Amino acid sequence: MKVKENFDEILSYLEDSSNFKNGKANKVFIPEKEDEIFEVIDICRKEKIPLTISGGGTGTVAGRIPDSGYIISTENLNKIIKIDKKNKEATLQCGVIVNDFLKEIENFGLFYPPFPTERTAFIGGNVATNASGEYSFRFGPTRKYVKRIKMILTTGDTLEIKRGEIFERNGFIDYGIFKIPLPSYRTPDVKCSAGYYSKEGMDGIDLIIGSEGTLGIITEVDLSLIEQLPPRFIIIMFLKDEEKILEVVKEIKEKKDQLEIFSIEFFDKKSLLFLKDDFNFIPEDTCAIYIEATDDTEKMEKWIEIAEKINVVDTVIGQDPKNYEKLIDFRHKLPENINSYFKKIKSVKIAVDASVPEDKFEEFYRFYRKVMRENLDIHTILFGHIGENHLHFNLFPIDEKQKERAYRIYEDSVRKAVSLGGTGFAEHGIGKIKHKYLEIMYGKTGILDMVKIKKIFDPYCILGLNNIFPKDYLNMV
Repeated sequence: MKVKENFDEILSYLEDSSNFKNGKANKVFIPEKEDEIFEVIDICRKEKIPLTISGGGTGTVAGRIPDSGYIISTENLNKIIKIDKKNKEATLQCGVIVNDFLKEIENFGLFYPPFPTERTAFIGGNVATNASGEYSFRFGPTRKYVKRIKMILTTGDTLEIKRGEIFERNGFIDYGIFKIPLPSYRTPDVKCSAGYYSKEGMDGIDLIIGSEGTLGIITEVDLSLIEQLPPRFIIIMFLKDEEKILEVVKEIKEKKDQLEIFSIEFFDKKSLLFLKDDFNFIPEDTCAIYIEATDDTEKMEKWIEIAEKINVVDTVIGQDPKNYEKLIDFRHKLPENINSYFKKIKSVKIAVDASVPEDKFEEFYRFYRKVMRENLDIHTILFGHIGENHLHFNLFPIDEKQKERAYRIYEDSVRKAVSLGGTGFAEHGIGKIKHKYLEIMYGKTGILDMVKIKKIFDPYCILGLNNIFPKDYLNMV
C-alpha cells in the first residue's frame, strides 16, 4: 500500500470539478487489496481520524475533498474481475475507470447504459452518487444497473448486498448485522441524487447507491449490461426562439420510442457562446436542440420532416464516424469550458441541478427564464437534459454582491423545484457544496433521519464527514 504524506503529493487529491478551495488532509492511503482497507480503517477508528474516500475526481460537489484527516484513494482497486457475456453481467472493483470498462465490454458485444459524460470517473463514484449518464433519457441512472455491492464498514465488518434479497418491511430495512429505520421523507419520482434513497418497500441495496461515501467503502460491484447499441447519429437543430423549445421538445418526446431516441439536450443562446471558439458551425443568435438516436434511412427522413416543421435556422448532422465524434465533442465541451471559466473568475461553482415532474416542467422552465430576465447583470446560462425535465442553470457572479444574489437565486430555484414535486439535486449529489440546501427538500427531521442511519453504519462517525449533511448534525442525534 502506498502512503503519500508530502503536501505536493496530496494536493491533487484536494481538487475536483467543484473548484472547492478548503481541502486539507494529512495523508493519502492507496490500497491495492481489501486487507489494506481494513488497516486504514483500524488506524482511523482507533485515533478518531476522519477518513474520506477519493475516486476519479470528476465530481462537482467536493465529495472527495476532506477538510481534515486522511484520504483513502481507490485508484489501485481497478480490476475488472469478471465479464459474463451470457448473463450480461460484470463484476469489478470500485476503482475501475468507466472508459476502460466500456472498451473492455465492447469486445464482448456488451454495453453499460448509465455511463457518465466524464468517462474518467470511477465505477465506485458512479454508484456512490447514483450518476446519470449521456443516455439516461432512455436508460435511466446508475441505480437500475447495480445488482450487488460489497462494502467495508468502519466497524471492520463487510456488508454484501444483492438486489432482490433485502427489502423495507414495517418501517425498517434489516441488513442482518443491524436494522435501519426508513427515513420520514420519500425520494421524489424524478431524476434524483439527493441524500439517502427512501421508498416504501424499497430494495436495501438502493440505500447504499447515492450515499456519497458516508456509510461505507464500496469495494466491489456487480452490474447488469445490455447488448451493444445499434448505429446512432446526432442531429443538432438551431432555432431562434427559446420560448418555442418547450413545444419542440414535447413533439420530439412523443416520438421517442418510434425514433429510438437516446438523448435530448438543450443549449440556450448564452451557453452556445461558450462553444463558438471550438465549433464554427453555430449560427448567430440561436439556441439548439441536440438529439442522439438510432440511425437508419426511414428515421432520418422523419427527423428532416421535424426540422422543416419547426422552422430551424440550420441543422448539423453527425452520421459518419468522424462527424459523429465531432458532435459528441460538442456536447462534452460545454461543461469543460464552463468549469474552466469558473476557475478563471475564481468562483465556486454556482449551478442549479434541479429536475421536476413532466407536467411541471413548463412552469419551471418559465421560472428560470423570468429569473434570467430579472438579473441581466449576472452572467447566466441554461442548458442540459431537457428530455428528462432537468436543466443546468449556471450563474457566474463577478463580485461579492452578485455572489450573494446568485446564492439567493440558487436557493429560490431549489425551493421552486421542490414545490413542484421535484428535486434541487438531480444527478451530481450533495457533497459539501450543497448540503445546506438539502433541508429545503427533506426538512430538518429528514436530515436527522439520515444522521441516525449514518451512525448505525458508521458508529465512529469518521467516514465522509460533511458530505450530504454538515458534521455538526452528528451531535444532534
